[in-house]
Amino acid sequence: MVKGFLKDDIIIINSDGLTNVVSQEEILKQAQKNIEQAPKELINIANQNGGYDNITVIVIKNI
Repeated sequence: MVKGFLKDDIIIINSDGLTNVVSQEEILKQAQKNIEQAPKELINIANQNGGYDNITVIVIKNI
C-alpha cells in the first residue's frame, strides 16, 4: 500500500557517494534536524568519513 507524500514527509535523493560512507540513520537524523542545512551537512560528513566518490544530496520536505 502506498500512502502518498503526506505533510511533513521527507524524501532524500542521493548518490552512492553518500550512502557508501554515511549510515541511513545519520542521513535521516540530519534531514530531521535541519532540512535546509541537511544536504551541506551530509556532504561534509561524507567527506570527513573519507568520501572518495561524487556526492549528491537532495532533501525534500512536504510542508
